[in-house]
Amino acid sequence: MDLTPDSEQEALVSATTAWCREEMPLEAARSRPEGLWAELEAMGWLAMTRAEAEGGLGLSHASEALVFAELGRFLAPVGMIATAVGQRWVGGGRYALAMPSADKLRLVDPDDAAAAIGLWDGRPGLVMVPASARGVAGLDLSAPMATLDLALLPNPLGDPRAALHLRLLAAAFAVGCGDAARDMAASYALIREQFERPIGWFQALKHLCADMAVRSAVARSQLYYGACALDAGDAEAELHIAAAKHLADQAALENGRANIQVHGGIGMTDEATPHLCLKRAHLLGFVAPVRLEILLGEAA
Repeated sequence: MDLTPDSEQEALVSATTAWCREEMPLEAARSRPEGLWAELEAMGWLAMTRAEAEGGLGLSHASEALVFAELGRFLAPVGMIATAVGQRWVGGGRYALAMPSADKLRLVDPDDAAAAIGLWDGRPGLVMVPASARGVAGLDLSAPMATLDLALLPNPLGDPRAALHLRLLAAAFAVGCGDAARDMAASYALIREQFERPIGWFQALKHLCADMAVRSAVARSQLYYGACALDAGDAEAELHIAAAKHLADQAALENGRANIQVHGGIGMTDEATPHLCLKRAHLLGFVAPVRLEILLGEAA
């Protein structure tokens, strides 16, 4: 199994990065432009693995994971995860991300979405989005959320691979979030000075940044492996994707915390951007969470 991105995948990632820097910078994550979803659809990112005959790009899950990791670096709309899964396994349209609990249903990016996709006890399902559901700012300021005080019964999706797909894309977003926190901390350590030296010169800060880089590298490697396992129909794809999600969530959360520590006092203020990565990391931790028995290889 070759985990090295080929030239076409590298070009795809480079184009994604360039577009995001220009049209969807992380610093503007608190307030995205109204026409953003139309632009995301025009770029083809919402239907990357959908068959070409059905209007998609017909690309592999590995290529999609690479692109979604880049999108995650710029805190792209979380609803893209559900929409990409819906486009692949259900049909065209825009989907909200469903996060069910015992007595509530939380919908991320519900505005203009007719249906929502999520996992119920680890199985993929779809529910219709009530017309009254409107997203409001919550923990993650870049992810509007609606909370319904009822537990809707989902329509199960026929193919169990939809659950693996959703968890893989959530892991890709978390990998990107961890990368963003790492890069933000390293950049700040180069320009912030104490005692007439950049703070990155000091050993304690070097260790923090090095640990962030290691976490990101490990999570990204496992993401590649999980995506390739899904493409290859590997019997252990569920385990590899679960491991990718676990490592990606860990990297996003720990890097988010370390990023704020590197920034010091300003890192905890609303006008600074480090807290955006940490809040996104917390949200992604609740998306397609991994059951312990899967990681231990005990799932039926």
